[in-house]
Amino acid sequence: MKIPEKKGTIMKSLSYSDYYNKVYGCFLGKCVGGTAGGPAEGRKELLDYPLDEAILHTTLPNDDLDLQILWLEVIEDKGIHFTKEDLAESFYKNTPYGPGEYAYFMKNYARGILPPVSGSFNNRFYKNGMGCPIRSEIWACICPGEPVKAKHYVFLDGQMDHESDSVWAEYFLCAAEANAFFSSDVGDIPALLTNALSLIPNDTKLYRALSETISLWQAGHGWKFIRSAVIRHFGHPDCTNLYQNLCFTLLSLLFGGGDMRETIRLGCAMGYDTDCICATAASLVGILRGADYLLSEDGFTDTGIKATVHLRRPDCSIAELARDVAIVGMTMCDALPGTVQITDKPVYTPVPTDRPVPKAVSVDVDYMGDPVLTPDAPKTAALRLFANEDFHGTLSVSAPEGILCTPAETVLSLSRGDTVSVSMSFVIAPTCHKLGQSNTIAVLLRTDSGEEIPYSFGLNGADIWYCYGPFFANNYDLSHISPYIPYGQHMELPKDLPWEDPVRDYHLSRFTDIRRDYIEELSTAHTAETAFFAKNDGTLPKDDTDARLMPERVSICEDYFESAELYSSSGPAVSYLFRYLDSPEDREVDVTIGCENPFRLWVNGTFVGGSDDCGCWTLENKHFYKIPFRAGRNTILLKLENKTGRAAFSIIYRIPGKSWIQYTDFTSEIV
Repeated sequence: MKIPEKKGTIMKSLSYSDYYNKVYGCFLGKCVGGTAGGPAEGRKELLDYPLDEAILHTTLPNDDLDLQILWLEVIEDKGIHFTKEDLAESFYKNTPYGPGEYAYFMKNYARGILPPVSGSFNNRFYKNGMGCPIRSEIWACICPGEPVKAKHYVFLDGQMDHESDSVWAEYFLCAAEANAFFSSDVGDIPALLTNALSLIPNDTKLYRALSETISLWQAGHGWKFIRSAVIRHFGHPDCTNLYQNLCFTLLSLLFGGGDMRETIRLGCAMGYDTDCICATAASLVGILRGADYLLSEDGFTDTGIKATVHLRRPDCSIAELARDVAIVGMTMCDALPGTVQITDKPVYTPVPTDRPVPKAVSVDVDYMGDPVLTPDAPKTAALRLFANEDFHGTLSVSAPEGILCTPAETVLSLSRGDTVSVSMSFVIAPTCHKLGQSNTIAVLLRTDSGEEIPYSFGLNGADIWYCYGPFFANNYDLSHISPYIPYGQHMELPKDLPWEDPVRDYHLSRFTDIRRDYIEELSTAHTAETAFFAKNDGTLPKDDTDARLMPERVSICEDYFESAELYSSSGPAVSYLFRYLDSPEDREVDVTIGCENPFRLWVNGTFVGGSDDCGCWTLENKHFYKIPFRAGRNTILLKLENKTGRAAFSIIYRIPGKSWIQYTDFTSEIV
């Protein structure tokens, strides 16, 4: 069937049988590749081993596929005009696990912080992870041959828990996969990748990484050499980081030559996020080959799916899943005409295509920076209003007790099509002595006739700590020497080193030791309340004979912070952070500390643990399980050593047994 051309547009046709065969091949590859790469996930060695044939005929649960099936069910329920809020709500309600970036989306969402801010705020370690590039296939399959149409959906998806390059990476993969629907030649893999790369901004780190990988392949280098070059130029210690893994995906495709088994074997050989590498590369090969070829000629098996998210279809064949995805794709082609027509379609029941009826005024929030409220300065935000019809009435804003909003009410008169920004300022009342982690701001638009349009957004309450210090020492203690006599003779200089080393250290540097009690802390007992921090009456310990023992309030706006930012003094130091943290109930808490330098932690006067290590900061350097917190006030004391003048730390309060899902209902006391 010849499709008439649109003005200036060449129409492409794809028969349903070919379309379905490629969708089926895509998800067959996704399942087979993800299962084969699963056991090695997280290994960073070069793993140049023969492929295990038996594993290709089994199936393991994999979030790479789970979340795409969840998106499918959102589309089936909400229709093709689903929103970012629809995806976010389904993710939050139906995903029982929360590793990495998923946990940070859930933490933000629970505080009322929605996409796209939910993907960027307080997510610095994982915002460029592989968690959204691995969700590209669903968008390619429902927009075959039309990556530009798919881009809207990719960004709704990716910005939920990622930002910038990670979202572009999802679009890059989606574009290559979408265009693969119009090829059956595995020799087209380099062209598919190159064409997809042209859609990515060329000033990004992602573009540089992918283009360098392709260039090295074109220059004739072997895959092991290129793998090492990727690690040299774009490597990251996190096994799930985007840049190395997407480059490794390209290598498995370019050197796999369209052979599914070799592509998967190479994906495993790369190491790092092997399930993602293998599943993604095998998906593209699956689209090119089609399921008929993979099942008959290659001897693969429809292993079915095993999902761990809450789905209507937790277990079904891959063929059934492909049929459901194809229904959405046919609906998209019919309801949103583009450059592709699916021909010879069977009779099918489309998913909903009605556009949601817009409210009289559409509302969105511009946080004008981070979505954080602190006691230190007003927080300014703006509501962006778009009038879908004439509106005459008021806009009122209310905040939790103790938070003041100005203006609380605004009179509005909007004509259809008007766009208005209403600025507002939030401050903590002088009489307020508590700041919650989660603060819901309620917005209400009310017409003169009494019709109401509600909206809400969240402000994250900063963690309120009180800092003591900094404390440090010199490499020699010469305090007993009079300042009027030469002191050099009192230094015990090493015989096997230049005398300048210790002397100039004495002049130019300073030294710290986490094991030293700079305050009377009784840290060797590790049981009772520390002497200086023994109170639990809501007042702050202090000693007005020493400025370092007078508390200075600091507002930590993310889980991550740098100890050098806690005080204005420069150089190595030990500092103490103390806070009162209110819990709504007696509960056990898994506390996770990220640390670049040594630390000590006490909760309610009981020593929890510490570390003397110096290393790479991650969100998960040290774990402490089931720490008892009591209802009401808890004391937290964190002793930090900054050996080099700048050290990163973080502290996270997790729900035990909930796979990294975090508490979001603690309250800081403002003393």
